[in-house]
Amino acid sequence: MPRLLCIGDLNADITIAAESEIAEGSDTAGRVGLAAGGAAANVAAVAAASGLPTRFVGVVGDDQLGAFLVDELAGHRVDVTPVIRSGASSRAIAALIGPHGDRSMVSDLASATVLGLDDIDPAWFDNVDWLHLTAYSWFPTGGDEVLARLVGLAAERGVPWSIDPSSAQMLASSRPIVDALTAFDGASVMFPNHDEAIALTGVDDPVEAATGLLDVAETVAVTCGEDGVVVVDRRGAVHRAEAHAVDVVNTLGAGDAFAAGFIAARLAGRDDEASTRAGLAAAARAVTRATAR
Repeated sequence: MPRLLCIGDLNADITIAAESEIAEGSDTAGRVGLAAGGAAANVAAVAAASGLPTRFVGVVGDDQLGAFLVDELAGHRVDVTPVIRSGASSRAIAALIGPHGDRSMVSDLASATVLGLDDIDPAWFDNVDWLHLTAYSWFPTGGDEVLARLVGLAAERGVPWSIDPSSAQMLASSRPIVDALTAFDGASVMFPNHDEAIALTGVDDPVEAATGLLDVAETVAVTCGEDGVVVVDRRGAVHRAEAHAVDVVNTLGAGDAFAAGFIAARLAGRDDEASTRAGLAAAARAVTRATAR
């Protein structure tokens, strides 16, 4: 039975890699791809590939794209429980891939493609040992109530949970940072990237930023791209680890892969240092692919 439950975003990734600076009003040579994505779905796919029984719940429209997204994720051996929104189009994001594999995204968070309170089913939590969430469920209107309900169901069952803050720009622009810190309070693990850690704390140093977030989460893992990762916990432990030396093709989904590897190792009974190594190994595999999974 599933041990990891991932709830959140399932969407199409439209990746755009230009060979030169975009020529406004004209054509620019490059590569455009369409693949399945979504931060929570990426975590589910990578975790399942590691052998961890995984369930995913997310919203899709009642269209061909939604059917493709569900089938593709199920193909990664994930137990997919889709919430199919009648009359809605499934979600897509556009990701601009830079020359060094870095990505900038335009995300569609239309209310029709995000989870609502009435969608939530406590049966999703049956036989689950860990819940993973992303802030893409929190950013939309009504997201506070949705996240609180999901966290409450986990707490009732004694299930630890993790949170990916997801987007530094959306954290900074959607509502006061204190609201995000309140919503994420009680997490067993928080997985911000460096920019998200700065947005949440106002502190640039990743160790100091991670330490500042320990009031919210028991363990904080700040991913810093090619500079590796910093992991701190409330016992005062600090782990620094370097990223693997690989040829980076695309960083889309790298943080999700790290989270999946870390969670899978944690559920296998490994300590944070070993879990960090597992996360970095998963991220190294992710960045060598042209798509998020």
